[in-house]
Amino acid sequence: MKKLIILLLGLGLFSCERFLDRSPDQGVTESEVFTNYESYRAFNDQLYAYLDDYFDWRRRFDSGSFSDETENNSNWTVQNDMNAGGFYSKPGNAQQHEIGWEMSSHGIGSRSPVIANGFQAIRAANISIERIEMLEDATQQQIDELLGQAYFMRAWHYFQILIRWGGMPEMSASFTPDTDFNLPRRNFVESAEDCLNDLDMAFELLPTRWELNQLGRVTKGSALGLKEMIQLYMASPLMQQHSGNSATYNHELLKAAMKTQGDLFRNAGEYGIALLNGDNYRDIFYSEFEPANSEYIFWRHTGVRSAQDLKNHFIPQSYGGGNATTGPTQNTVDRYEMISGLPISDPDSGYDPSKPYENRDPRFYNNILYDGAPWGMNGDTQLYIETYTGGREDKLPINQRSLTGYFVKKYWPEGSNRWENRYGMHFMPWVYIRYAQVYLDFAEAANEVYGPTAAAPETGISAVQAINIIRNRVGMPDVNAKYTSSKEAFRDRIRNERAVELCFEGHRWFDSRRWKTAVQDYRTVRKVVITKNGDDATYEYPEIPNARNFAERNYWYPIPLEEVSKNENFTQNPGW
Repeated sequence: MKKLIILLLGLGLFSCERFLDRSPDQGVTESEVFTNYESYRAFNDQLYAYLDDYFDWRRRFDSGSFSDETENNSNWTVQNDMNAGGFYSKPGNAQQHEIGWEMSSHGIGSRSPVIANGFQAIRAANISIERIEMLEDATQQQIDELLGQAYFMRAWHYFQILIRWGGMPEMSASFTPDTDFNLPRRNFVESAEDCLNDLDMAFELLPTRWELNQLGRVTKGSALGLKEMIQLYMASPLMQQHSGNSATYNHELLKAAMKTQGDLFRNAGEYGIALLNGDNYRDIFYSEFEPANSEYIFWRHTGVRSAQDLKNHFIPQSYGGGNATTGPTQNTVDRYEMISGLPISDPDSGYDPSKPYENRDPRFYNNILYDGAPWGMNGDTQLYIETYTGGREDKLPINQRSLTGYFVKKYWPEGSNRWENRYGMHFMPWVYIRYAQVYLDFAEAANEVYGPTAAAPETGISAVQAINIIRNRVGMPDVNAKYTSSKEAFRDRIRNERAVELCFEGHRWFDSRRWKTAVQDYRTVRKVVITKNGDDATYEYPEIPNARNFAERNYWYPIPLEEVSKNENFTQNPGW
């Protein structure tokens, strides 16, 4: 009987083996592929092709639109099914990007579901590791680099499956249809240990840096960055509950994460990793001149970003765009503090409800476009965003504008509009891990184990110090002392800081789930409605109707029922 993972891995098996089994008159044989270094490296490099790219125009939605971070205007996408709490209730979802499990006919990477890509990539990595003895013309350094990348990518792609489906059987061999794969599921922590073992191997084998013509390949720093991220996930409440424990943090795993974070902090310079300063903050996210910067730890090299990608995700039709599918919610806007360093809910913050966009965290002005924000030039004429009722952007068709009253500025390069026509001029890779995230990861772990202000022995700095490093570099003051008096009070500020610093980077959906706060976080999703009367404006923040229906079962994606039923040892996720 065909088993679940055999079916999924078979997708990878067919693509790899069809390539390998071709007769000499059709192309190459397996021996030719794996004895020659150049062809071996080409086979190994497909592991990068399986990486997702949220900016790809074909996606039409971002994971933030499953959470309270953004609202998506593509009402035909899988987002609606996700937000209704069904995940799999509509026909055809098997090939949808986030929740699907079958490869799309359009190809790999961003054109197919993350889970399906993951299984394909795991099989390719296993083959690459298993065939290394066949390689004849490579130096030891080249062999180490091939293996290091294969171990890293196997860990990454397996992790992508784990954070969606939960624990899985071991997948460290290239199974064939003859393999007896009637194996039980393991819990999340047991499964993620495989990732840590792979990353330890990768760390030993990978270089500290690559030559510039190899930019985008993973390094020792990448291995440490992914390892600490996985350790933090393993220690988190949802993953602990999945592993048979209470839904609380595991302190021993948090200490292990901090040890890895300490190793990365101490050796960041050697790996070429550093935070960009506040003056260059925008350059973290896109650049006209550089495809990467020192803050990237693991990223996908996409070259110059296409106009089609930008127009479909971020730019409204009124600016010469297309769909502007991604609209930041009012929930996201409200997380930005005042320049005083206090949240807008604090009576001492200086927040003025009649002037809600004044004197906010500088990152607000980098990340969000709001009504009245200056953006774009038509000749010598300054243009301003108009999302008030009856304004230019408000009057667009529903699938060409924001549904929230805000646009994403973070990934909308300046001048990319119909008047200045600066499309297709900027590098804007999709970044999976950047250095600021490591500081945020550390602050979360340190606060839970040692509290806000005690220095963690693993790093020599405290949770508060780590957060202040991230805040100070953009001109924000230290966290106010009233919010550092307890672990619980500071936990809220850490999570808020994370949502602000990493907004629209693919973290919010997974963070709220691993914290087990999504049921509360997504209960109300709001937008802004602005009514103008001359120079006066009123601001209302109504709920977006039927925005989210997140229930307890939605913390894990369901595994296809027809496949689970074929393996008596493979259990379904709770509630499905």
